[in-house]
Amino acid sequence: MNAMIDVTEHFARVSGDPIKDAFPARRPMMPWATKTPVPDEEIGGIWQGMIEGVEPPRDRRLAYVHIPFCTNHCLFCGFYRHRLRDGGSPAFADLVIEEIRREAQAPGIGARPIQAVYLGGGTPTALAPVDIQRILETLSRQLPLAPDCEVTVEGRVKDFTPEMIDACLAGGATRFSIGVQTFDTEVRRRQGRQASGAQAERVLGDLIARRAATVVLDLVYGFPDQTPEIWSEDLRICHTLGPDGVDLYALNLIRGAPLQQAIEHGKIAAPADLSQQGELYRIGADALAELGWRQISNSHWARTHSERNRYNRLIKRGADCLAYGAGAGGSIGRYSYSLTADLDPYREAIRRGDKPLGTLHVADALAPLRDRIAGGIEIGCLDLSYIEAVEAPGLLPTLEPLFDQWAQAGLLRRDGSLIHLTTAGRFWSPNLLRALNRVQSEMLTFA
Repeated sequence: MNAMIDVTEHFARVSGDPIKDAFPARRPMMPWATKTPVPDEEIGGIWQGMIEGVEPPRDRRLAYVHIPFCTNHCLFCGFYRHRLRDGGSPAFADLVIEEIRREAQAPGIGARPIQAVYLGGGTPTALAPVDIQRILETLSRQLPLAPDCEVTVEGRVKDFTPEMIDACLAGGATRFSIGVQTFDTEVRRRQGRQASGAQAERVLGDLIARRAATVVLDLVYGFPDQTPEIWSEDLRICHTLGPDGVDLYALNLIRGAPLQQAIEHGKIAAPADLSQQGELYRIGADALAELGWRQISNSHWARTHSERNRYNRLIKRGADCLAYGAGAGGSIGRYSYSLTADLDPYREAIRRGDKPLGTLHVADALAPLRDRIAGGIEIGCLDLSYIEAVEAPGLLPTLEPLFDQWAQAGLLRRDGSLIHLTTAGRFWSPNLLRALNRVQSEMLTFA
């Protein structure tokens, strides 16, 4: 079988500095690429079976609530959907609460304890504090949260007022994920961030000093005019503030986003290219390692043991995820689903008593193996003994030449049955995972 599959198209360039030029572009794996759409006429029946427990659940389960509102559209962001209108906060919270309550007693919903809850968006903290608290309290009352469930609220610096923090904590939040992006005031303002760097430091310093919840900061590298010196200062400020965790994300120039349009029209300088992004990632990884932070995924570091990054870690490994709110995505067993992102259809479906489903996909036969490989790539350590143990004849012999070439290119190193990604391999991990999934898809085709 391996003779039928040519893996050389996934080979990396062998050079003196692989983090800069191992591949011509970063190519992530799209979530639905290995899944098949379910015909519209079958979606309702399958969904009913999913919540009634017909579909066997996976071992771990999560919950996600999508808040599709922002107070303004930051230039770099591709997730902006809606501006929050007057009266929109309590009205949307009512809909989400009704959605959670209505299906909470179904056998398939309570089949597993929920290990982590994530309120994302959009900007969840665009809602009024009382409405975030109501949603959190509903999740706690209606769903089987594990005793040590990680409950994350994502938001922007300017929204974390004392009132907001108190409401989230009262509702059961245990973790805050805050999109700082950069502390440089000029870079922030050019991207539409409203708080200055100094204001961000004050707000975050006060929040971290409370020690009432785990605090994680998101930093982005590669912005226009964000020099290596500015990036190094961002890392220094982050460490000095003392959060529990930090994410380092490469700027993704999203087609159609305001930043991409501004660059095309010459209104703003070009962002860092791939080679420069790779160097910035290396600067970040080296700096955090020297400061004693633990790298627990390709983009995430922990400073304290209270930061578990449980939601992100488990979602990458294919855990079930119950989804609520316009634009949310989730999964139960073999099926992945999304909810309509448009507010009017979402509202009408909830009022009719229906789940506002947009799409439903079913995974292929190799989904458990894909999830295991994705989880290993995400943490930078892949155990090949699992591939040998599952019923995937020919897969490991097919992949061996690929692993050998990636090792030669400086993207990984072998330690018996374990594969460890280098810093360059972690930077290019989207390409590695995409290649592994493509090879598995080809094997299914030839099977």
